[in-house]
Amino acid sequence: MTWMTLSEIFPARVRGLGMGTAVLFLWFCNFLVGLFFPILLNEVGLSATFFLFAVFAILGVIFIAKYLPETRGLTLEQIEDNFKSKK
Repeated sequence: MTWMTLSEIFPARVRGLGMGTAVLFLWFCNFLVGLFFPILLNEVGLSATFFLFAVFAILGVIFIAKYLPETRGLTLEQIEDNFKSKK
């Protein structure tokens, strides 16, 4: 779902730069999870570690549901026009 969303949210003229930047942040966040998971596991235990990451996942789902518009059945040009008209 992440890759589908990324390919649709950037206008065609900046899609490469936008996706590159988004992927950079995705990899950075993956790095942070990999860095802090063993530390949290050691300090607070398995249940608390997974609960913390579950909270972040739930917050992400809420953010997506609230701010990401439905794009089913629309072309990339129509999606771009929708974003332009919401300014």
